[in-house]
Amino acid sequence: MIINHRNRFIFIANRKTASTSIGIALSSTCQRKDVITPLSARDEAIRQDLGYLGPRNFIPWKNKLNYLKLRIQKKLTKKNINRQLEQIGFHTHIKPQEALQYLNRECWETYFKFCFVRNPWDRAISQYFWVIRGKKAPMDLDTFINSRSLQSAAKNSKEMYTINGKFSVDRICHYENVQEEVNQIFEELNLSGSPKLPETKRQFRSDHRHYRDILNDGQAARIASLFKHEIELAGYSY
Repeated sequence: MIINHRNRFIFIANRKTASTSIGIALSSTCQRKDVITPLSARDEAIRQDLGYLGPRNFIPWKNKLNYLKLRIQKKLTKKNINRQLEQIGFHTHIKPQEALQYLNRECWETYFKFCFVRNPWDRAISQYFWVIRGKKAPMDLDTFINSRSLQSAAKNSKEMYTINGKFSVDRICHYENVQEEVNQIFEELNLSGSPKLPETKRQFRSDHRHYRDILNDGQAARIASLFKHEIELAGYSY
């Protein structure tokens, strides 16, 4: 998530929609009082090399003591504390409903809020290859499409642009035109910095065929059922 107070916008980072690259590009227009949530060490190195501001202001003052305790715990135990951090402040893929506990209501209601979505059939294939990366005996595609993992992904994606089931952002952008969408936002909001999207996540997809050449009719129908709301909202078709 990015919350830019000078330019009064909020970027909500949906998964599998180039949100890491978008977040880094938006960092180029941020100032020290803005909220920038942390990325992986590799992606933070990319952001630093570009000279953009890094993570800041993602832990509310009321939770600063808890944050310091977690940092000490990590130093002593060498254990990952990402899940605990997600419970006490803003994080990259935080949902609007969760963000509102830390964000001034007036900011939410008056700032320009936007989020990206992706063709669900293409997204499902992309997520499948992400899930099975590095696995010696990965699940097959049919098992994944009928798993709770994809069902959860559809639910989480919807919750990125709704609150209590109601549409809660000002614009839904399309992943398929991501650079053009980001360019337009920079232009419309008169943002400084650079809209150019850096290359971040490595590609784990070994099969680069079009999703229609991979999915059978049953799999396509299952995905359409799970992402029905998104398909109607963004005008996607199989």
